Amino acid sequence: MKRVRTTLGIIFDTLSSLLIYALIAGAILFMAGQVKHYYNVGYGIFTQQGKDATGTGKVVQFTVEENMTASSLGKKLEEAGLIESSRLFLVQEKVSDYSGMYVPGTYALSSEMTPEEILRVISGAEVSPYAEPAPEGAAEQEAAK
Repeated sequence: MKRVRTTLGIIFDTLSSLLIYALIAGAILFMAGQVKHYYNVGYGIFTQQGKDATGTGKVVQFTVEENMTASSLGKKLEEAGLIESSRLFLVQEKVSDYSGMYVPGTYALSSEMTPEEILRVISGAEVSPYAEPAPEGAAEQEAAK
C-alpha cells in the first residue's frame, strides 16, 4: 500500500510539474504574440505605406461627408479598399497634422496613397495626383456664371 502511495505521489508530482511548465510556455508564447502585434501596430503608424504597391493600385471617387468622424472616415476608407485597417488609420489620423480637418466633397483617391497623403488631399491641403485635370477653359466658364 505504501508503495502505491509513493508511485501515485511521483505521478502526481510529475504531472503537476508538466502542467506548470506548459502554463509557463503558453504564457511566454502569448506574450511573444502580443509583442509582435504591438510592434506591427507601431511600425504601421510611423512607416506609413499605401495598401497597394506603386502601379498596382486602384483609383476610387471617395466622398467625404459633412461632420464625418475619424472613425467613420476610417471605416469608409477601408470599405472602399483604400486602406488596410480602419483601427490603424484612426491612430494615424490622430498623430497627423491634418487631424479633423476634412473638407466635405468628392476626391480621387488611390489605394497606393499613404494615409497621410489621403488626409492631405481630403483636408484640401493638396490636390490629388489622381484627379482628372479640368478641361481647358473650364475656369473661364465657371467665372462667367
